[in-house]
Amino acid sequence: MIVEELSLENWRNVEAARVEFDPGLTLVTGPNAQGKTNLLEAVFLLATGRSHRTSRPEELVAFERPRAYLRARVGRPSGQYQLTARIEGGRVTRQREGKLFRRGQDPLGDFAAVLFAPEDLLALKGAPADRRRLLDLDIGQASAAYRKAHVRYGQVLRQRNALLRTYERPPRELLETWDAAWAQAAVALTQERHRLVERLMPHFAARSGEISGKSPARLAYEPSLQATDSGHALTLLAARKDDELRRRTSLLGPHRDDLRAEIDGRDLRLYGSQGEQRTVLVAFKLAAVSLLGEGPGGPPVLLLDDVLSELDQDRRRNLLVAATGTQTIVTTTERELAGMQPGRTYEVRDGDYARTW
Repeated sequence: MIVEELSLENWRNVEAARVEFDPGLTLVTGPNAQGKTNLLEAVFLLATGRSHRTSRPEELVAFERPRAYLRARVGRPSGQYQLTARIEGGRVTRQREGKLFRRGQDPLGDFAAVLFAPEDLLALKGAPADRRRLLDLDIGQASAAYRKAHVRYGQVLRQRNALLRTYERPPRELLETWDAAWAQAAVALTQERHRLVERLMPHFAARSGEISGKSPARLAYEPSLQATDSGHALTLLAARKDDELRRRTSLLGPHRDDLRAEIDGRDLRLYGSQGEQRTVLVAFKLAAVSLLGEGPGGPPVLLLDDVLSELDQDRRRNLLVAATGTQTIVTTTERELAGMQPGRTYEVRDGDYARTW
């Protein structure tokens, strides 16, 4: 499944633009702060319903404009369809062929995208939230059950935290109600994360070994909640209740999960070289592409946002070779990367995309 054409209106610094993509490699060049990342962000939002840069949809709308609008023509073996997104009033509304769109409803598979940005290279040494983000935004697209569990847990967590912040001693019955909802949602999301990481592991091990030429890396999921069922979760929660009431926030659950990468038992967060850490992140993104490619929609679109310049020549080459057969859109400020022989090339100036090849 590929994106053939994208139209943007009042999207960040883009007043109006239309871009056609090659089914193989499309290269987007230009100086910083001109609109290269905005293009990839638009493709990613159409695929996932989320921006990788902000949780506030209103920031996606051009200054002093009431709304932004995206329209893509998506191609697949069975034909084409139109996918749109309207951003207005702090909300994102997606439609497929004029009907409200939710992932997992199409038996022929969903349009998917994996985005690799420079900030991803810092995820391994960053905060646990950075590594959870990799799970949620990338491989979370591979499972409708995961997405449902993730949304539900987020809803319950917000309500429970609001209750803890509002009352120094929350009403007992009300807190017990949200404790029970939290336990069910937390166990469900933890189980789905276990399943998803297990599905990713063979792809990740293979990719990391190919890139490094050495021992493959291993991923280990580190859940905050070690519970077998909701009853067990409530027992563990009770042990933290006094701390939660004192700090007025939820201290246990998937919002505190982590992901560890290691080689030969060595935790790369603590003892990995910069080269090893970058190998792991490249392998993770390529593993996500492979995992999503197992679905009925076929391989996702791979979006490389000015990340090639951050990689050495060997990792850059391995990444592009591994992406063969996957529609890939690359942004860069380095003109020499135009030697990658893309099917189409655009140059961006102040939100205007001019085709140069």
